[in-house]
Amino acid sequence: MRNELFWDYNNPGAELEIQRAINFGGFDYIDYVQEKYGMERFKNTLINNRNLSRKAVNYWCMVLNLDRSITRSYQTENIWEPTR
Repeated sequence: MRNELFWDYNNPGAELEIQRAINFGGFDYIDYVQEKYGMERFKNTLINNRNLSRKAVNYWCMVLNLDRSITRSYQTENIWEPTR
């Protein structure tokens, strides 16, 4: 586990560890999480967690050949839109 990703938790659960790996972890940490929890749990978190970055979800959906429209990240509306 990468402690710098969990400074606010003593014992993060599986879903939180996968979520932070997707949002902030590198490929080495993604590999570690996939081995630790399995690919099905990784996909389940990718699909059902709404706290994931849309960019990260889009990338992993392309890699895993999933339709991004089934993910909660793409089913919920953005609360705010960044201004340019």
